[in-house]
Amino acid sequence: MDVRIGQTIELSLIIPAYNESAIIVRNIEEVERWMSESLPGLCYEIVVVDDGSTDGMGALLDDHARADKNVRVVHHTGNKGRGRAIRTGFATSVGQYVICLDADLSYSPDHIQKLLGPLRRDEADMTLASAYHPEGSLSNVPFSRALLSRWGNRVLSAGLRGRFHTVTCIVRGYTRDALDSLELINDGKDLHLEIIQKAELFGLRLTEVPAHLKWRDRNRDKKRKVRLIDYIPLMSMSDTIASHLVYNYVLRPGAILNIPVIGLLLVFLFGAISLLYEWMKRLLDGSEPFGLTKLYRSLRETMLQGELTLFIIVGAAVISMIFIAFYFASQQNKRNYEELYSLLNRMNARLKQLDKKMNG
Repeated sequence: MDVRIGQTIELSLIIPAYNESAIIVRNIEEVERWMSESLPGLCYEIVVVDDGSTDGMGALLDDHARADKNVRVVHHTGNKGRGRAIRTGFATSVGQYVICLDADLSYSPDHIQKLLGPLRRDEADMTLASAYHPEGSLSNVPFSRALLSRWGNRVLSAGLRGRFHTVTCIVRGYTRDALDSLELINDGKDLHLEIIQKAELFGLRLTEVPAHLKWRDRNRDKKRKVRLIDYIPLMSMSDTIASHLVYNYVLRPGAILNIPVIGLLLVFLFGAISLLYEWMKRLLDGSEPFGLTKLYRSLRETMLQGELTLFIIVGAAVISMIFIAFYFASQQNKRNYEELYSLLNRMNARLKQLDKKMNG
């Protein structure tokens, strides 16, 4: 049954899911129980985006939706990626407010109220659940995984002016106006970074909400073939890490390039001081009178004996110049991108207004 008939949907809950047949129906029912107990009377919908699952999840969802007026299911014909699934949920949902949840409910339904409150009170246009907030917490998460994720978010946050403790979490809240103001294109997990980047570009109000991350059903996928790299968090997350770092470089080149440039300049400075010190020692040696001959000979001996140091100095200088050139080129590309995106977004908003007038 379509929940939109004769009703105004205040809240849309979006759940992107892929091959979660073992838990998806149970978790939807848990969300609905929480909604009936904690937000009774609120008109809502649950939009589950089946991202091309191959484990029969789609059929289970269709069966459940036929008997549940609050649930709608959208299917992808193949696995398009988390970002595409979330964008599909944005496009097909109709609520005044939108909250995205993870399919395994690692962030419990209690977070719905925390994310919805500031939106309803008009204190924020977007709310971000953050387990790495000073008041946030984690439980049942492997130490190595949590450590890698925490530090990864710190690095990525630097590309977003360091305002937030968690920038990769799927669990967020949005006003419909905020979503309509953004044109999103990412199909992968970088969508989380893209949303924050573009929201800040347009001056939207973002509020970080302390959250509790708790892994559930850690053994639910025992039937899946486990690879050796799955036991090594750094290797199993390598694709995501590489993708995020590239996006972070686009967001703020200095956040990544500053470290190698500073390191190379320190190598150059240390090497130059070492050679200068050796030259001055030879120059001030009283074994022969000071003059042009001694000046030339001492410099020549210093260069010959410090050939490796000289090579390192020149190499560090050349490589640092290349990094600096990349930095300025990237900054210019970033400015051009932001200007072009702003222009296209204004044009799109204008076209939407004209379309409404023509169809109104």
